[in-house]
Amino acid sequence: MKSARRLVSALALVAAAGSLAACGPEDDKAGGSTGGSSASKPAGKQTDGGGSADQGGGDCGKPPKLPAGHKMVEIAVPPSKGSMSAKDAEPTCTPNDWIYHGKGEAKYYTFISGEVKAELATGSGSTKTVPVGELWMHAGDCMTNTGAVKSPYSCSGNIYDITLDGAGQVKTIKEVWHP
Repeated sequence: MKSARRLVSALALVAAAGSLAACGPEDDKAGGSTGGSSASKPAGKQTDGGGSADQGGGDCGKPPKLPAGHKMVEIAVPPSKGSMSAKDAEPTCTPNDWIYHGKGEAKYYTFISGEVKAELATGSGSTKTVPVGELWMHAGDCMTNTGAVKSPYSCSGNIYDITLDGAGQVKTIKEVWHP
């Protein structure tokens, strides 16, 4: 019986040692490099403008680029009928990839009169088109009463992708989901 326990202990020790060796720096097989480690990489990534993007402890690659005419914002106070105050949101690299955060002073936005395309996030990569008033209520609940938010919706950072018309009024607004 002692022999069996020793054999199991020895196998466990070998397995543990093997997994520790697997935690070291990876070889760069694509580039053929054999001597570098991740510790020698610079703290910030180069952006297209030559500057360094905020890394915040992650390894995200290049910051995301928004489609032309789109803007990310973080709503600052619960929206009221026809208007909202929001901060411009910029991407920050986190261990969970790029996540947007509002920065600077909040700006005042009005919504176009008529039909505003509004979408609420229902999970990773999926949304549901809703009346804009429902989006305003959802955003307010996420800021003041998260218990009022019912499935399939959730509160996931208060970040919205908006487009503006020529007069600077919101014509589309879409909640951005993230874990």
